[in-house]
Amino acid sequence: MCGSPLEYLTQAQKSKCFYCGKEFNNYVLCPDGHSICEECHNKPIIDKSREIYLKSSSMDPYFIFDQMLQQLYVPMLGCHHAFMVAGALLGALKKEGSVKITDKIVDEVFSRISNQAIGGYCGLTGICGIVPAVGACFAYLLGSKCGTDQEQKTVMEITSEVCKAIANLTGPSCCKAYSWESLRIAQKWLKKEFNISLPGSMEKIICYFDSFHPHGCRQARCPYYSKNKN
Repeated sequence: MCGSPLEYLTQAQKSKCFYCGKEFNNYVLCPDGHSICEECHNKPIIDKSREIYLKSSSMDPYFIFDQMLQQLYVPMLGCHHAFMVAGALLGALKKEGSVKITDKIVDEVFSRISNQAIGGYCGLTGICGIVPAVGACFAYLLGSKCGTDQEQKTVMEITSEVCKAIANLTGPSCCKAYSWESLRIAQKWLKKEFNISLPGSMEKIICYFDSFHPHGCRQARCPYYSKNKN
């Protein structure tokens, strides 16, 4: 809101949302006293990105994700990326047509994500919100729920792979790199489980967000870093 560097806490502090006035347990503080609840922080980008991926004519999830980055003001870090990844994936599947993707399905997947993708929890619990975002997509597609057999096992295998890949890109965290890598893994599992081949490749991704990273870009240690691509 004001451009001040954010402070990340290890113990929650009661705060009041600047926009809606709701009190909530807060782990991310502004030194000037601004606090924003998770819903107000994510909702504008979720609503705008929904318009993009539902109307997109592309079957390439990377392209749809890039459309969101280009058309929206997307903060460098935050759990809005979890919803964007799920939206890009579902939007590509909707256009590809092998599985039916409706607005109701998108709403259900987003509802599940909102229960686990919470800002700052990547550092507090070790789980990036993009992990359950990919998991929610595949859980719905596979019909996984508590008590199912192979379906639940498969979803857990997918999220385990996503979590491991994200861990290998951490130090510090980067939601952009996490998003691209998660889409790559999702593509692989869509082919394996449904024989669906979505176009697009991580090899074409070039990141130009390094100068915006508040904690410092990993630069040469990141496969998406622009100078590595050059």
